[in-house]
Amino acid sequence: MVQLKNFGERELKRIKLEPSTESDFRTYLATTSKDERDAMQAIWTLRVWDQLNRLTQNTAEAWTPSAGLEKAARRNIYSLLLLPNVQLYAGTVGDIVLAAMRAVGTADLPDADSIHVDELITWLGEEVSQARYAIKRKIIDNARSNVADMAAELFSITHARYVPHTLGLYMRLALLRRHLGLKHSVNAFWGKVDDEMEEFRKGGSQAFVDLMEDIYEDDVRDFKDPSTTEHVLKSFSDPSFVCPQWLRELHKLAPQVKRLPKQKSKKRKRVVPEDDAGDDETPNNLSHHDENQIPEADDQLPESEEASGAGQELEES
Repeated sequence: MVQLKNFGERELKRIKLEPSTESDFRTYLATTSKDERDAMQAIWTLRVWDQLNRLTQNTAEAWTPSAGLEKAARRNIYSLLLLPNVQLYAGTVGDIVLAAMRAVGTADLPDADSIHVDELITWLGEEVSQARYAIKRKIIDNARSNVADMAAELFSITHARYVPHTLGLYMRLALLRRHLGLKHSVNAFWGKVDDEMEEFRKGGSQAFVDLMEDIYEDDVRDFKDPSTTEHVLKSFSDPSFVCPQWLRELHKLAPQVKRLPKQKSKKRKRVVPEDDAGDDETPNNLSHHDENQIPEADDQLPESEEASGAGQELEES
C-alpha cells in the first residue's frame, strides 16, 4: 500500500493535474478496498461522461441574440452608417460595431473566445446588410428632398435617432443620391460608392474634401439649400455637443472601416472557349444578403451605454 502511495506521488509530480483532481487521486490511493476503488472509478468515469454530454449539447445549441443585444447592435449599425466619418459602407462595418460594443461593455455579447463568436459575426453581417437596404430605401423614397430633410427622414428610423445633422453626412447623402442615378446593380451599389470615395482619397484629405464639396454644391443647386431648413448642424468636435458614450466610441472607430478581404472561390474555374472570351460580365464579388425584410423599429432604447482618418474633416468643416 505504501509503495502504491509513493508511486502515485511520483506520478503526480510528473503529470500536472488540477488541485481537485489531485485530491481525488490521493483519495483513490488511500482506499484499501478493491470494491471501493472500483466504485470510485465508475463514478469518475460517469462524471466525465456527463461533462462531455453537456459540452456537446452547448456546442450544438444555436446561438441567438437577446432582445437587448438586438437593439444595441441595430442602433450601433445604423448610427455608424450615418456618421460623417465612416470610411467605407461595404467594408468591415460589423467588425467595427463589435469592437465599439465591446469597448462600452454592451450586455449579452458572447466572449471573444466563445464558441458562438462565428455565429455572432455572421448575424452582425446580416444586420449590416439589412441596415444598408433600409437606408438606401429611405433615400429613394425621399429622392427629391434636400439633404437636410433626407437626413431627418433617415433619423426617423428608430435605430438611428441619436445621430446628429452634420455637414459631412449631407455631403455623403449627396454622393449616395448621385450614385442612385447611375443605376448600379443591387449587388454593386455600395461597393461603387466606396470605390469613388477611395479614388477621391488618393489625392489626399484636401482633395477628398474638395471633390465631396463639388458633389454637395451640385446637389444644393438641384434640390434646395439645406441651410434654409429648420435643421441645426452639429459637430462631434464641438465641446458643447453632448452625445452618448457608445456614439462617441463609434465616431472614434468609424475611420477604421476597411475593405472586406477577398474570398477565394471554391468552384472550379470554367474553361471559356476562345470565341466566347469576354462575353460574360465579370461578377461583382460583394456578398449579398436577402434584403427583402427591413427590421422593425424597436422601442425606446436604454441609455445605459454611454477621429481620425480621411472623411472626418468633412464633419468638422
